[in-house]
This record gives sequence, structure tokens and C-alpha cells, in this order.
Amino acid sequence: MSRRLALTLQLSALALAALMAAPAQAATQILGLVASNGVPTPLHCEGGVCRSFVNSFCLQWERSAPALDSEYQLAPGGGLTVIARRADGSEVRLPGQGLVTIRVDAGFTSVTISLPQARLRDLGAVSSAIEISPLTSILPVRSADDPDPQSRADIAEATGPTRRLAAEIFEGSGEDSDAAKLIALLINALPPDGGLQTVALDDLFRQVVATVGPGRISAEGFAAAERIAKGCESFPPNSAALGFCLEVQQAGLLGTLNEQLWDATSGS
Repeated sequence: MSRRLALTLQLSALALAALMAAPAQAATQILGLVASNGVPTPLHCEGGVCRSFVNSFCLQWERSAPALDSEYQLAPGGGLTVIARRADGSEVRLPGQGLVTIRVDAGFTSVTISLPQARLRDLGAVSSAIEISPLTSILPVRSADDPDPQSRADIAEATGPTRRLAAEIFEGSGEDSDAAKLIALLINALPPDGGLQTVALDDLFRQVVATVGPGRISAEGFAAAERIAKGCESFPPNSAALGFCLEVQQAGLLGTLNEQLWDATSGS
């Protein structure tokens, strides 16, 4: 078993234990969203909904990890922008606040951002993307009977000093951070067909890399992402199996970076 896979399984076990031990309905962790830094994440539309898969990370180790499909909302600072591109090359930029829905995809390492397809159709969009501003954080939607809600001090600490430190780790150029960015784009590019379509992962990886401008991904990050993609080619060549493999590896990359954050904040 690789060190990264072992780390992923360990993080999953810790998250499950935290969920089992936490009081019912207690507020889960505040999360950070990795900034786009000039590489917006495409939105893919199907069944009346347009979605993007986005990298996230934990800003509060002491809180419980969120459950699958938990709803989150934007915190103060940072922000999301929906970019709608028309056939004539023009684009419309809309603030995400009040427009998008944010739900947990897997633990604290990824979320899905979505909005109604009709909203983009009304704008005449032929393609669209989500742009994440620097220092963007998201808060769990508060339950009316939450016995341990996020306080103002909790939110200020997580979205302020901790989030600024996290930016250096998750959004700076480095092997793991750059690989995580590429793998997230690759996951996002998989066909949203329920796993029925055969996928040539190497070809898809090349297509994804071609959408990233020069100088935005380090050579080390590219090489690490390429190794992960090649490793996942041992799985059945459909979007469900490949997506599972890629998400496990992506969680490991982000888990490693989160360990660096806790070491830096003495929170480990």
C-alpha cells in the first residue's frame, strides 16, 4: 500500500470517528476552497443542473468532518464568480452568492458547486465555469437546533489567520498542490454519465493539461499528476471506476497538504 493511500484511509477513519463522537447536529468544519489562480473550473450541465467538482480543505481539525451532500455557504472574504461565455465570444460574470449551491462531495477534500442550467441558458451561454477568488472559505449551513454552532470567533480565526496560512500551502506552486489542481480538473472532465461511457484517461489528461496556461503548473506537479493518471488506468475504463481512483488519490494529496497546515499551526 502506498504512503498516500495509507494516509487517505487514515484520514477517512479519523473523519468517521469524529462524526460518530460528535453531538447530533453539531456544526462541522469550516472549509477552504482552493483558488482558481487563473484556471477557472468548467461547469458541466446535465438534467437541468450545471456542476463543478472543486478541491477543498479543512480549516478546523477539532471539528467533525462533514457528511456527504452536506450543504455549505460562502463565508465572508473571497468569493465565487460564475463565468458565462456566449457564442460571439463575450462573457457575463455573475457573483456566486445567492446563485450557486455548495455541497460536500467527499469528506473535507472536495465539494460540488452547482446552479440551475436555465440561469445560464437565459444568458445565452454556450460554456461556463466557476472562478474561485483567493482566500475563499465556506461555512456549514446552520441547523436551528445546533448544540455547538460556529461562533464569531471560530469563524474569524478559521477564515482569517488560518485561511491565509493555508493559501501558502494549497495555492502556492508545489508538487502536491499543483498535482491536486490537475487531478481535480481531470475528475471534473470525466463524462457525467453514471459510469457507462468508456474513457481514454491518457487522452483526457492531455486535453485537460492543454487548457492550463503555461507556467501555472510546475513540472513536478505535472509529473505527479501524470503518474496518478497512469496508475488509475489499471481500473476499468469507465467514468465511475476512474473517478473513484482519481478521487482517492486527490484526497491523499489534499490530506498531505492539510497535515502541513496543522504542523504549521501546531494543530496536529
